[in-house]
Amino acid sequence: MKQNNQRVQKSKSKNRKDVAMTQDLNLYTMQTLFEQPVEPVDFIVEGLLAPGLYILGGSPKVGKSWLALQLCLAVCTGTPFLGRATRQGEVLYLALEDGPQRLHSRALRLTHVAPSGLYLCGQALPIGQGLEQQLERVLDEHPGIRLVILDTLQKVRCVTGSGMSYSADYQDAAALKSIADRYHVCLLAIHHLRKLPDEDPFNRLSGTNGLSGAADGSLVLLRTKRQENTAVLSATGRDIEDQEETLEFDDCRWNRTTDPEQLQFGLLVMLLQKLLRQDVFQGTATELADWMGKEGLLFGPAQLSRYLQSRGRQLAEAGIGLEVSRTNSKRTLRLWLGDRSDGCDSIPGEGTTSNMLSLPSPASQAS
Repeated sequence: MKQNNQRVQKSKSKNRKDVAMTQDLNLYTMQTLFEQPVEPVDFIVEGLLAPGLYILGGSPKVGKSWLALQLCLAVCTGTPFLGRATRQGEVLYLALEDGPQRLHSRALRLTHVAPSGLYLCGQALPIGQGLEQQLERVLDEHPGIRLVILDTLQKVRCVTGSGMSYSADYQDAAALKSIADRYHVCLLAIHHLRKLPDEDPFNRLSGTNGLSGAADGSLVLLRTKRQENTAVLSATGRDIEDQEETLEFDDCRWNRTTDPEQLQFGLLVMLLQKLLRQDVFQGTATELADWMGKEGLLFGPAQLSRYLQSRGRQLAEAGIGLEVSRTNSKRTLRLWLGDRSDGCDSIPGEGTTSNMLSLPSPASQAS
């Protein structure tokens, strides 16, 4: 009997070892993380939508579907959306609340040219009952699709009323996110808002926080008054800065009335050009943020580093080169004007930092 118990114990121990062998955690050090090259975010809409799951919430009849169709056309043609650059690609638009007649009428208000690569569909199975397989088949057959719009999310959900829970919301959102991640597409799910007001617009998304918790980002379109033709679009997410901007609905099209992001980026480029005409910059984000603060553009060091790296392509278009490296547990930024990149490796970091810090501020120039 004792021998049998020992065998059972050994068997259990062996099973635990087998499980441990197949479930080892994949560990890596912070140093390894820092040494990995930082890949820029592959935005579908610059600074607003990237591959992953995004939720767009708005009250009924606020104009969400107009905004969605406008986005479809912009991505298909590679034209700006709300003043932002887009990455051209094919689009799948699941217009589950609109029939072909209504879609036809709306599309004619926005364009008279049918863009290639815009696929429309008016019916789909629910999440967990075939939708995932339907999307996978379409994405396999059309690998050029970069954007999928689900209008609306509620049309493909099985859980309603008292059955709503954080777990159910998270599970549904996670199923959609899994597809977006595997196929590297942006999946934008149109959703409704609660009627109760809240200071935080994202708290008004219908359901629990499970939806926004699983999603990569959330957008909310809010009109202050239903009769007005202006609304505020708020956005937050893992790959985007928290932001809000005022939009105007004119002739069935949403237009940007304010462009704070473009103004901020324009000021950043102007200051960098001023700095880099003196010398190539090599130093920390803290040093660069301190100098920019004296020039009137406020950034935290970490925020500035992320901002620069996420806009590497636009900086290059403005003639500014960017390189990020890490030595001696310190992250270093190197910036140069395009016509001076050949000599950047020979520029000592201390000299460029010193030159940077000695630049006069606007206040001293005025005096």
